[in-house]
Amino acid sequence: MNVKIKAIDYYHPKTKYSNEYFLDHFSKQGLDISGLLEVTGRKERYISEDPHENSLTMAIEACTKVLRTSDIDPADINLVVFVSSTPEFLSPTNAVKIHEALGLGKQTNAYDMNGNCSGMINAFDQVCRTMKSNNRIKYTLLVGSDLLIRYSRKSEAITYANFGESACAVLLENVDNGPSDFIDSSSYVDSSLSCYINFPPEGFSNVLATEEAPEKDNRIIEWIDFNTDDAFASSVDSINDILGRNNLTKKDVKLYCLSQFAKKNIDMIQATLEEPVEKFPFVGDRFGYTGVTSPFLALADSIKNGKLNPGDHVILWTVGAGVIASCVLLRY
Repeated sequence: MNVKIKAIDYYHPKTKYSNEYFLDHFSKQGLDISGLLEVTGRKERYISEDPHENSLTMAIEACTKVLRTSDIDPADINLVVFVSSTPEFLSPTNAVKIHEALGLGKQTNAYDMNGNCSGMINAFDQVCRTMKSNNRIKYTLLVGSDLLIRYSRKSEAITYANFGESACAVLLENVDNGPSDFIDSSSYVDSSLSCYINFPPEGFSNVLATEEAPEKDNRIIEWIDFNTDDAFASSVDSINDILGRNNLTKKDVKLYCLSQFAKKNIDMIQATLEEPVEKFPFVGDRFGYTGVTSPFLALADSIKNGKLNPGDHVILWTVGAGVIASCVLLRY
């Protein structure tokens, strides 16, 4: 069986914030963040101002858009997987809530995953492998969604000024033949860095205020500054490894859809691989850093702009807290 991306689309909140807002916000705190915004390549980002909007509602919006354009019977979807670092519910699963909202059939499975920012690539890898071994799964709806600003400290520029919010849904189809297919995956873990990004900072057992700590601020992402150079440098090894295993070269790759965390990192990877800059779509200037959906927004935007044809090889790569770096190779 081949696994094909039948449709992909995204949703973001209505409100757009430019760099000027954040420059002014941090200037009032005596901080100049212009260097950070230049390194990350930020210009705009979408942030929800609706208290009723969350990662689940955004995911439902993205899924609705995908189904509207895919021309399939929703009852034929056999698997729903929701991925987020900021899930709205722990129980029941958000995937079950999505299943209900879309009116899907009962001969379906639904579950959540969390691999932080690398979670959607990890889920894509696992879902594709499951579909290839089980032809009873005709369609899978994979959706990632992160609402990051709501949990960011307004005094920390790396989160508050750098992040954006979005959901991205991918409809995967099991087909007997054709040029499109999931091919392979690669990963890298450096768990020595697991202490630097924590949410909740002291774990769920300490989320609620107690008599001993009534003012505990444990609902905000803790992001301690650390060096991410090795994690991003690992992308080159993963890319070379995955291409070599599949008898491909860099010339065979049409696009590299990478983490949009910082433009500087994409430029470093592009220069190290000695590949044309046109192969590295950057959408982080328009969307900010959107966490779990980051490389998929670059993919979806490239497809909308006609940069991919069926059979083109694409590499998706990103890195999540911990740190965990994930890479997949596919034929679009």
